[in-house]
Amino acid sequence: MSSVNLHGRYIPIPTQFQVYQSYTVDPQWQITFTIIWTSILVFTTLLSLPYAFRAVGTGRWWQAWSITESDTPSRSSVVEEHVEPAPIPETNFFSRSLNAGYAVWQSAALFTPPLPSLRVWKYQVADCCRRAYFSLSFSQIFIVLAYTGIVIACIVKGVDLTSNSNRAGFVGLATLPVILTLSLKSPLPVPVFLPTLSYEHYNFLHRWAGRVLFLAVTIHGSLWINQFIYYKEYDELSADKTIRGLLAYGLLGGIVITSLKPVRRLCYQVFWIAHISLFVGFFAAICYHTPYAIPWVTACAGIYAYDLVVRMIRFRIKDAILVPVDNTLTMVHIPDCNSGWLPTQHVNLRILRGTGLFESHPFTITNAPSSSSRGITLYAKVAGDWTRRVHNMAREVVQDVLVNHPGKRVLCMLDGPYGGLKLDLGAVESVLLVGGGSGITFVLGSIEEALSARKAGGRTRNVDVAWVVRDLSTIHALAPTLSHLRKRAEIIGLRIQYQLYLTDPPSPLPPILDSLRDCSTISPYRPEVAQLVRAALPLPNAKDVEAASEKHGGGLAVVACGPEGLVMEGKNAVAGLGIGERVACGGVHFHAETYAL
Repeated sequence: MSSVNLHGRYIPIPTQFQVYQSYTVDPQWQITFTIIWTSILVFTTLLSLPYAFRAVGTGRWWQAWSITESDTPSRSSVVEEHVEPAPIPETNFFSRSLNAGYAVWQSAALFTPPLPSLRVWKYQVADCCRRAYFSLSFSQIFIVLAYTGIVIACIVKGVDLTSNSNRAGFVGLATLPVILTLSLKSPLPVPVFLPTLSYEHYNFLHRWAGRVLFLAVTIHGSLWINQFIYYKEYDELSADKTIRGLLAYGLLGGIVITSLKPVRRLCYQVFWIAHISLFVGFFAAICYHTPYAIPWVTACAGIYAYDLVVRMIRFRIKDAILVPVDNTLTMVHIPDCNSGWLPTQHVNLRILRGTGLFESHPFTITNAPSSSSRGITLYAKVAGDWTRRVHNMAREVVQDVLVNHPGKRVLCMLDGPYGGLKLDLGAVESVLLVGGGSGITFVLGSIEEALSARKAGGRTRNVDVAWVVRDLSTIHALAPTLSHLRKRAEIIGLRIQYQLYLTDPPSPLPPILDSLRDCSTISPYRPEVAQLVRAALPLPNAKDVEAASEKHGGGLAVVACGPEGLVMEGKNAVAGLGIGERVACGGVHFHAETYAL
């Protein structure tokens, strides 16, 4: 109340004597924050429309929503034949200017600062990586800071938090739908932030939004407790409202602590169980703490219910065949699946047997629907208790690892597909695929995408594959698959070259396998990703440069997949290219697929 009526005259009340109407003003800031983040969502949706229209036009929009299955016999595969690549269009000043502007933005967006070379970071560096990097690139850091700034601005604008810190609590409640939206695995009716990303690419913002919520709740609770102690209102510390608030705060703190990277990596099951159970407890406690939380918790429940319903529609219970490829690699083949996925997408696999009922793990689909016999092919590298149990299960039929292993039939549940490669490989002349360890599964799917793009009339001419692996056993296990893909590429006129790098090479280094001799090189060291990128640039030839021709390279797509350090090195390699180099080669596009928790 800012004025008082005395005999028809309104006398303003001095500011220092006005009572702050928290329960009237603070909910308005909840609305303000909601308008801000939903407006950003609408804006990015509008930006994504060209991508959506292009995906609908090519048919890819409908090819990757849900796996379809059939019991009818598979049709004979289409005979592949030579396909001429599409011509590389000439450029003009406008297109080169666009490429230059995109290159500047790309450098700022991709660059990821490396961590100091300290022994404490050594445990984070995988065998195929040279050093450790921060988990966030410059663009991701900017997004996190912008989000944090918006939340803090809504908290501190026009309020004295030391006398009434309800604003921080109200705004914290308004961030709950953002956190739940960023945790969705199912596709939203509208894209989130960028149409070329799926849930695993913006999961970093989900984590940081949760930490910002913890910050807001800390401000809210600590300032109220400080006020109770300052004014000696000790009875308020034991009031039901305060106890329920402290309970909610403790549950939220448990979520934050168990979500830290060391916990996720070392004790993933602890993280997963704590994440679900503590979040349910937090929602219950916060609703008992204040009735103002109920609408926001209800909205979160609706968002989560949407995700569950869509995922249940996409669930498939299928027979799977487990085949031990070698002593550490298991092939999982799910027959009777006809379409509904794209190579490089992943599914969450749950083996419906024993303790496998309680765990599901993501695996990349390595084959296209029409590339071979009907079905989905996955590869599981032994990297923990679950994958080791799957491998042992596959060897129950016979103990030896044989090419003609009959396979172990099990019942499994598929959840997906999700994610996948969003770059159009048919729009570039050259493709560089850099994989580390089990990242080869995404590389195999990307090769399938390049083959499909070339057969569809794309301009793809060259595919260079760099695979960094610990030893020769995995190379030997996948050599038949690599050789088969190369033969298919040779038929349609696409060049594929494999560059294999060993981080733990034998001495002396054995010769390459006969099946890969004509298309592979093997090196006993870790590669420099920046050198690989520069070597793959499709720059114009000297005659065109001397003649000041409008000709240029047809573009390069760089795909990095595997451990975090290798992917970050790939980002920095692209970001470190000169603007002129990227314009001359027709533009460089980048896709990252990080295999890390």
